[in-house]
Amino acid sequence: MAFDLTRSDTICAPATARGRSAIAVVRWSGPQALAVRDALFRRRRTGEAPAALAVRGDVLGDDGSTIDDALCTTFPGPRSVTGEDTVELSVHGGALIQELVLDRLVGLGCRIAEPGEFTLRAVLNGVIDLAAAEAVEAVVGARTTQALAAAQRSLRGGLAQALAPWRTRLVDALAELEARLDFPDEPLGDADRSALVASLQGTSTGLSALVGQARLGRRLQDGARVVLWGAPNAGKSTLLNALVGHERALVHHEPGTTRDAIEAWIDVGGVPVIVVDVAGVRDSSDAGAVAIHAVEAHGIHKARAEVARADVVLVIEPPGGLTPPPLPAGVHDTARVLRVGSKGDLLAVADAVQTTSRSAPEVVISAQTGAGLDRLLALLADHLGQDGEAPVVHSARQEHALREASVAIDDAALAIADGLPDELACSELRRAARAIDALLGTDVGEDVLNAIFSRFCIGK
Repeated sequence: MAFDLTRSDTICAPATARGRSAIAVVRWSGPQALAVRDALFRRRRTGEAPAALAVRGDVLGDDGSTIDDALCTTFPGPRSVTGEDTVELSVHGGALIQELVLDRLVGLGCRIAEPGEFTLRAVLNGVIDLAAAEAVEAVVGARTTQALAAAQRSLRGGLAQALAPWRTRLVDALAELEARLDFPDEPLGDADRSALVASLQGTSTGLSALVGQARLGRRLQDGARVVLWGAPNAGKSTLLNALVGHERALVHHEPGTTRDAIEAWIDVGGVPVIVVDVAGVRDSSDAGAVAIHAVEAHGIHKARAEVARADVVLVIEPPGGLTPPPLPAGVHDTARVLRVGSKGDLLAVADAVQTTSRSAPEVVISAQTGAGLDRLLALLADHLGQDGEAPVVHSARQEHALREASVAIDDAALAIADGLPDELACSELRRAARAIDALLGTDVGEDVLNAIFSRFCIGK
């Protein structure tokens, strides 16, 4: 992908999904947008409305014939969605009509836009910052109301607002130190180094608090992964079906029915959750155990891989005191592990506890009757949810930039406190400023732009 960063082209694309619909919108934007509009569209009545308002008329072919009856809306720059002259044409939603309009636009000198190129122009023209642009994709892809609220807060510039006081402190500290380096002979007085260190430490703490939002922010955007772990025939697939409300996984009394990872989306307290049912894990080393064949071994390998990247692992323990398979090493360090007693309709909770020397599961459920499912979902919501305002950090790129800025500011504060030359502190503060600038898009390379906007749909 190669973007026109000079914005010399006029770009066009459908702004609504392809296919048959009542209305389809085709959008174009750029320096020739108004000239293209005047060549493509003819008003029914001259002077019926100002150009900035929606007017009805005809879309013209290159021979002057009418392609469609349409509504044309002009958004003059710089107060448009892209910051430059933009036109939207609402036509009847047939696929052929859309193609004819796009072909006509290309014939008039427009270029079909790359994914996300309209939003990129909004960033380049200062309409929104890069963090807000990333939120556009999050708004489109939101699966729950909480995910949508977080994305909309970011779209309204929430991250830039949250960064503003810390960026001001950073700039003030850098100005103080650089003034002394650039004008050593000026009577600037002695700097209060202890106050400067305290200010920088407070800035680092503020940035770290934003980093702390990143985990939940990514969960809201990408979905939290909840993996069902247990022995064959423990009731994992039945639980998956109960959680999603329909038969997503095949259930059979014979163990080993599930051989591959099966995923399904659910809403847990506003957090989108991917529930993953994996193959049952067993040990074939015991005397008399059936040997594990290649297909089952592959399923077990995938099960372990899924658990390794889980946010929550539900260890499914059927009645009878059977010990579930041990989790792979390190899982407790990266994921919350909840023990779930299954098949509660077959054995009372008290009996299940008495038949094992281990402590009782945190919740006992019956996927058949629904008993205990509300309690299980409440435990998941407590772990995955949030308190306070929706997070404004929701991508790995944003988290990395915030971490880099925080570390650089910490290093600068340490250099000042240790009495090291001011040049070292200035270097670290400049590094922090570059990280924040890259975060908001004021100093970012084309490769970063490609990585961000390649995930967008055409017309956004």
